[in-house]
Amino acid sequence: MLQNYLKIAIRNLWKNRLFTLINTVGLSIGLACVIVLILFAQKCLTWDRFHANIDRIYYLQTETNGHTHNRTVYPILDQMLKDYPEIEAGTHIQTWSNPWIRHGNKNIQEYTAYVDPDFFKVFSFELKYGNRQTALRPKNAIILSEKVAQNLFGDANPVGKNLTLNDTTQYIVTGVLAKIPANSSQQFEVLLSTETLLNIPSFKENADWYNGFASVFLLLKKDVHKSQLEAKLPQLVKTHFSADAQNRRVLLNAYGDFINDVNPTFSGLILGAIIIAGFLLLIISINLINLNMATALPRAKEVAMRQVVGATRKRVLQQFWVESALVVITSVVLSGLFAIYYLIPAFNQLRDGNMQLEINWSSDSPTILLILGLALVVAALAGTYPALYLLGLKTANAVKGKLSTDPHRGRARQNTLIVLQFALAIIFIIGTIGMRQQIQFMKRANLGYQKENILVFKTDLSYRDENIALSQGQGILDKLRQHSAVESFTSSEVTPVNYRFNYNNYYPEGQENRKVNFRHTAGAINYFETYGIPLVEGRTFSALTPADSVNNAVIINEAAVKALGWTSAVGKKLREQNNKAVYTVIGVTKDYHYQSLQGKIEPLLHWYGGRQTLNSYLSVRLTDEGKAPALIRELETEFKKLPARRALSYFYLTDEVDKIYQPIDNLWSMISFVTIIAIMTACAGIFGLVALVTKRRVKEIGVRKVLGASTFHITALLSKDFVKLVCLAYLIGSPVAWWLGALMLNYFAYKTSIQWWYFALAGVLAVGIAIVTISVQSIKAALANPVKSLRVE
Repeated sequence: MLQNYLKIAIRNLWKNRLFTLINTVGLSIGLACVIVLILFAQKCLTWDRFHANIDRIYYLQTETNGHTHNRTVYPILDQMLKDYPEIEAGTHIQTWSNPWIRHGNKNIQEYTAYVDPDFFKVFSFELKYGNRQTALRPKNAIILSEKVAQNLFGDANPVGKNLTLNDTTQYIVTGVLAKIPANSSQQFEVLLSTETLLNIPSFKENADWYNGFASVFLLLKKDVHKSQLEAKLPQLVKTHFSADAQNRRVLLNAYGDFINDVNPTFSGLILGAIIIAGFLLLIISINLINLNMATALPRAKEVAMRQVVGATRKRVLQQFWVESALVVITSVVLSGLFAIYYLIPAFNQLRDGNMQLEINWSSDSPTILLILGLALVVAALAGTYPALYLLGLKTANAVKGKLSTDPHRGRARQNTLIVLQFALAIIFIIGTIGMRQQIQFMKRANLGYQKENILVFKTDLSYRDENIALSQGQGILDKLRQHSAVESFTSSEVTPVNYRFNYNNYYPEGQENRKVNFRHTAGAINYFETYGIPLVEGRTFSALTPADSVNNAVIINEAAVKALGWTSAVGKKLREQNNKAVYTVIGVTKDYHYQSLQGKIEPLLHWYGGRQTLNSYLSVRLTDEGKAPALIRELETEFKKLPARRALSYFYLTDEVDKIYQPIDNLWSMISFVTIIAIMTACAGIFGLVALVTKRRVKEIGVRKVLGASTFHITALLSKDFVKLVCLAYLIGSPVAWWLGALMLNYFAYKTSIQWWYFALAGVLAVGIAIVTISVQSIKAALANPVKSLRVE
């Protein structure tokens, strides 16, 4: 019987090959998008879940003045391991510097994390080579990722081999990490012992009971609830924290929530992916049902004859299920190939270094089974609906070729499907337009500084001899002062798009109860002039004013003045918590956006950074952008003379500003692609319904033509009902799109408003695309020979 079903199915699919092709292509592309979205959601929902003890892993947070961050003081881990038996193991995951690693003639620098010996007790990262129990015990141990090990040693097992760090210290390779899952919060290429850091004077100086820069992770013993340990932490703060840190609270948070703290929009991404996948699945299901209805209608006589000769409802349903399953299975195979070889690589490229998608046939089997299950459900629905419709016709009328005594039979259900399909497409269109406008708003917004004609050189080149580099670098700066291509320049630790996450509390002298949390950094001479950051009052740092160093001169922004409750700031004194120095405000800048417009402008402070010398960035304002290539060549030649491990690199500030918005730009690109798929699928569905209607009204069309109706009038007659449906879909979809758009804009501190023309453009596009789609089939019906139409029975 199955063989007969297959023969008939193949015969019918080939007979209606245009609809079959539209169905298969639409399903394949739509399902491929669903596969990528579900895979992305699955990776996110299982984030960090590969750790065997995920339910017992916690990380420390610090709450200060109502602000919570995922850092704490460095000595706290050793103290807690000593005092609290509830803890089974603990480790830091500390970043400080990325040392240069040399083996033979290879000298590389990779992202390095400093961890404690119990790191592998807390986390379930696997080693390809080495022993997890002992790999971090030696103080001079180094663990490499597969990529780094391959780079340095090729395919050989490097355990036991020696490496030289920063040209001075010998380390022994004790392990090679297996590939770290993409959905891991912790990603690194090199692991070193935290004991290494204690040999660095600048680190040891800051590793006290005040400075909160340490990331601490704990594994609690079984049957220990976090509240048992958290209740003891206030006493720990009171006993050990410095006097200036007594107002802090130390909190425990489950490691399963770590990604949500690091990325507050993470849950929104998951929800968005699931909603879009659901919308797409709904659209392609409706499309498949509509097209199946269009191809099934001419088979009314066939179904009636089957019933006459004794076929049961089950047999008829099975026939239609087989046909639908053939289309869906073919589409699943094609969608899988399309997803693996095109969509996933394109998605990973858009992610630009963030979590990359990959299919692991063993760990991702639940996702694969889910997608197959969804495909089978779609096949069953698409096969059942037209079969039940035909089985519901009167057998006598169907045998005679009369589809129904009621020409409106089933019309309401079909109209509902097309309205729903286009409403979803309209939501996608409006959402895409709105997101694009928000991105453009952020890119074109007045940032408060001049980003044009600024060339920034990265001058932190890991110099082998800092003293020689600084001496020779001073000569480079002196030449720049006379260069015809240079209007102004500054050598600074930061740029307006590269501020570090470095905070501390400041308060007006004598008013310790008025603490304000500042982002602070070293200021540079000529920094505000080069970037065109205007002053509200006072002056900037000057090499001609040595007292700036003696008086601890600082420059703050308007947001800081407002937070401190001042109306004027120049000459006023500030104190920094845990610091005896008194700072004098010499200037106030206008507020400028030193981070993306997704976040608010915070109080900002620059302290005097000393005389002009080589820092992390050399920023040059050009007199003419056309002179940039010559200047770049000159500086590359000059910096090659310095004893550095890295070559000089550069970027235009405008490009760096655009990079800030690259992730959301990429998100817009993905949503745009999905929108195109949704529109194409909706058009395929309406194409099928138009074909269905024209087959029902073929005799009517013939009569109208005989009586003199033109092709235009017949096309308009067949199109108007569908245009009404699209307009109804627009009326339903627009309010939903406005509501979703308002929710989306809440993610941005500075945002554009939702404009009326978003909806007008979406309406024009939806109606225009629908009319073109409808007209293709309507004109074909209107041009048909009326003699043949009238003979249809």
